[in-house]
Amino acid sequence: MQKKRQDARHVKSIIENLLGQWEKRAVKRGDAVGKAWKDATTEETREHARPVSFKNGTLMVIVENSSWLYKLTLEKRKMLEKFNEIYAGRKKAQDIRFRVGSMED
Repeated sequence: MQKKRQDARHVKSIIENLLGQWEKRAVKRGDAVGKAWKDATTEETREHARPVSFKNGTLMVIVENSSWLYKLTLEKRKMLEKFNEIYAGRKKAQDIRFRVGSMED
Protein backbone atom coordinates (compact mmCIF):
# COMPACT_ATOMS: atom_id res chain seq x y z
CA MET A 1 0.00 0.00 0.00
CA GLN A 2 2.91 2.34 0.83
CA LYS A 3 4.39 1.81 -2.67
CA LYS A 4 1.09 2.81 -4.35
CA ARG A 5 0.97 6.06 -2.36
CA GLN A 6 4.54 6.91 -3.32
CA ASP A 7 3.79 6.17 -6.97
CA ALA A 8 0.65 8.31 -6.85
CA ARG A 9 2.58 11.22 -5.31
CA HIS A 10 5.29 10.83 -7.95
CA VAL A 11 2.76 10.85 -10.81
CA LYS A 12 1.00 13.84 -9.24
CA SER A 13 4.26 15.81 -9.03
CA ILE A 14 5.09 14.99 -12.67
CA ILE A 15 1.65 16.15 -13.83
CA GLU A 16 1.83 19.35 -11.76
CA ASN A 17 5.29 20.08 -13.18
CA LEU A 18 4.12 19.53 -16.77
CA LEU A 19 1.02 21.69 -16.25
CA GLY A 20 3.15 24.44 -14.76
CA GLN A 21 5.49 24.38 -17.76
CA TRP A 22 2.56 24.40 -20.19
CA GLU A 23 0.94 27.37 -18.44
CA LYS A 24 4.17 29.35 -18.52
CA ARG A 25 4.59 28.73 -22.26
CA ALA A 26 0.95 29.60 -22.97
CA VAL A 27 1.25 32.86 -21.02
CA LYS A 28 4.47 33.80 -22.78
CA ARG A 29 3.01 33.03 -26.20
CA GLY A 30 -0.19 34.89 -25.34
CA ASP A 31 1.82 37.88 -24.18
CA ALA A 32 3.80 37.86 -27.43
CA VAL A 33 0.61 37.75 -29.51
CA GLY A 34 -0.99 40.54 -27.49
CA LYS A 35 2.12 42.71 -27.73
CA ALA A 36 2.45 42.17 -31.48
CA TRP A 37 -1.26 42.93 -31.95
CA LYS A 38 -0.94 46.11 -29.90
CA ASP A 39 2.10 47.28 -31.86
CA ALA A 40 0.65 46.30 -35.25
CA THR A 41 -2.71 48.04 -34.83
CA THR A 42 -4.02 51.48 -34.02
CA GLU A 43 -5.63 52.39 -30.72
CA GLU A 44 -8.96 52.75 -32.51
CA THR A 45 -8.68 49.23 -33.92
CA ARG A 46 -7.83 47.82 -30.48
CA GLU A 47 -10.99 49.41 -29.10
CA HIS A 48 -13.08 47.45 -31.60
CA ALA A 49 -11.13 44.20 -32.09
CA ARG A 50 -9.02 41.84 -30.00
CA PRO A 51 -7.09 38.65 -30.69
CA VAL A 52 -8.48 35.56 -29.00
CA SER A 53 -6.32 32.73 -30.31
CA PHE A 54 -3.33 31.90 -32.46
CA LYS A 55 -3.38 28.30 -33.69
CA ASN A 56 -1.88 26.58 -36.71
CA GLY A 57 -0.68 29.87 -38.17
CA THR A 58 -4.10 31.54 -37.95
CA LEU A 59 -4.70 34.54 -35.73
CA MET A 60 -8.36 34.65 -34.67
CA VAL A 61 -9.66 38.14 -33.88
CA ILE A 62 -13.02 39.05 -32.41
CA VAL A 63 -14.49 42.30 -33.75
CA GLU A 64 -17.26 44.42 -32.31
CA ASN A 65 -19.63 44.47 -35.31
CA SER A 66 -19.94 43.80 -39.02
CA SER A 67 -18.74 47.29 -39.95
CA TRP A 68 -15.43 46.64 -38.19
CA LEU A 69 -15.26 43.15 -39.68
CA TYR A 70 -15.48 44.68 -43.17
CA LYS A 71 -12.97 47.45 -42.40
CA LEU A 72 -10.39 45.06 -40.94
CA THR A 73 -10.89 42.55 -43.73
CA LEU A 74 -9.87 45.27 -46.19
CA GLU A 75 -6.75 45.98 -44.12
CA LYS A 76 -5.93 42.33 -43.42
CA ARG A 77 -2.88 41.92 -45.67
CA LYS A 78 -1.15 45.02 -44.32
CA MET A 79 -2.07 44.09 -40.75
CA LEU A 80 -0.75 40.55 -41.22
CA GLU A 81 2.60 41.80 -42.56
CA LYS A 82 3.01 44.25 -39.70
CA PHE A 83 2.00 41.64 -37.11
CA ASN A 84 4.60 39.19 -38.46
CA GLU A 85 7.33 41.84 -38.42
CA ILE A 86 6.70 42.41 -34.73
CA TYR A 87 5.67 38.94 -33.47
CA ALA A 88 8.49 37.27 -31.57
CA GLY A 89 7.04 33.75 -31.72
CA ARG A 90 8.59 30.85 -33.54
CA LYS A 91 5.80 30.42 -36.09
CA LYS A 92 4.52 33.43 -38.00
CA ALA A 93 0.87 34.06 -38.81
CA GLN A 94 -0.27 32.90 -42.22
CA ASP A 95 -3.78 34.29 -41.94
CA ILE A 96 -6.02 36.47 -39.79
CA ARG A 97 -9.66 35.51 -39.40
CA PHE A 98 -12.17 37.98 -38.06
CA ARG A 99 -15.42 37.10 -36.31
CA VAL A 100 -18.09 39.29 -34.81
CA GLY A 101 -18.37 38.67 -31.08
CA SER A 102 -18.31 40.08 -27.60
CA MET A 103 -15.45 42.45 -26.82
CA GLU A 104 -15.55 41.55 -23.12
CA ASP A 105 -12.72 39.34 -21.82
